Amino acid sequence: MDVHGKCPKCKSKKIDFKESINRFLYVTIYALVLMIIAWVGVRLNGTPVIFLFLGLFGAFVLFIVRLALDKKKIIQCTCLDCGTKWQRGPNDQ
Repeated sequence: MDVHGKCPKCKSKKIDFKESINRFLYVTIYALVLMIIAWVGVRLNGTPVIFLFLGLFGAFVLFIVRLALDKKKIIQCTCLDCGTKWQRGPNDQ
């Protein structure tokens, strides 16, 4: 990971970084996209070809959602010397 910094309390450079995302939001958006795609397929009286294209479209939409949520990761930092914990946003330096 290309995140560098110092502890705000003791100025140590020994820091443990962990990335996290909002998993509830992630799962909710995935489920919503899949339900909409399934509903469209049923409403169109889908043939296998229609479901194939809907599946490919759904994979593309979920990939875009994944990229959008990856930009908003929260980085949790822990100083290995003094044990201080803090969070950083994706654009904090």
